Amino acid sequence: MTRTATSSLFPAKPSRFADACYLALRVAGWLAVTSACVAALWLLFFVMLGDFSFAGTVLQIENFASRYVAADGARQDSFRQMFWLANAGLFVLVAFFRRHSLGHVAANIPHSKETPHGR
Repeated sequence: MTRTATSSLFPAKPSRFADACYLALRVAGWLAVTSACVAALWLLFFVMLGDFSFAGTVLQIENFASRYVAADGARQDSFRQMFWLANAGLFVLVAFFRRHSLGHVAANIPHSKETPHGR
């Protein structure tokens, strides 16, 4: 194994930018999984309304959509507000139960094991 001249001149330093990118990716992944859990809870809600059958679930979703489209603008706005508040509540609930998976993200940042020799 040969080392290049540039690797001996510039030893690897722990990069704060790399650590920040790692942290951002971990947090983005946590947010994505938590959001997917919220979507799965909505799906489970409609499956339960549909009596745990595919046909019943599709009928419940169709009923829900047709009533939303038939409503006037004020009622649709009210529904949107309730929907986003329910989503926020579910997100907080799921985030509460997933909080331990996010708690040690910053502590688990892998640091380079290379040491600058000669310093």
